[in-house]
Amino acid sequence: MAESEDIRNFAERGMQPVTSYAPARILLLGLAEAVFGLMVLGMGAITIWATWGGDMKPTKPGDMPEWWMYIVGAALGLGGVALFTSGLGRMLSGLARNCFFMAGPEGIALRMPKQGWFGRFRVVEYDLKWDQIAQFVRYIHRAHLIPVGSDLRIELKVGGRVVIARHYFRDSVMEIQQRLLAMQTTFGR
Repeated sequence: MAESEDIRNFAERGMQPVTSYAPARILLLGLAEAVFGLMVLGMGAITIWATWGGDMKPTKPGDMPEWWMYIVGAALGLGGVALFTSGLGRMLSGLARNCFFMAGPEGIALRMPKQGWFGRFRVVEYDLKWDQIAQFVRYIHRAHLIPVGSDLRIELKVGGRVVIARHYFRDSVMEIQQRLLAMQTTFGR
């Protein structure tokens, strides 16, 4: 799919919007992640400062060695920097233009940001034909059996998958899955 194609060209091809892009949700999620990263970075800085300043220096034989506290502080600092830059990158990806999720007689056309390491992101485009798609899977992320998030996974017949995180689009994963299944029944296979 050429990047020069815009939404009008998709409408001329009979493509209909499945859902709309949610930049405000992405910006807020990125802001929360950046703030959390700053808190973790602060804990690392306080750990190093308290060890260096004397408040946490080992005084008893069973205390942690001083070098270990520096490693803990550095690990917290590196984790905080990673979370902070990831949050900034997520906020910037919320400003990506011309993101869409459309489907029609030809298949599915999708354009959305894909996040990388340390805040980097790129805009990816998918143009999937109905005969390339094996199934739509609603995947629920769990932490100790508690649902914490969900993705829509488009499983491909040749292997591989396209993962669409919940926060990129306005509607729930279940609603998007139901729409796509109805469109696949109408247009596909």
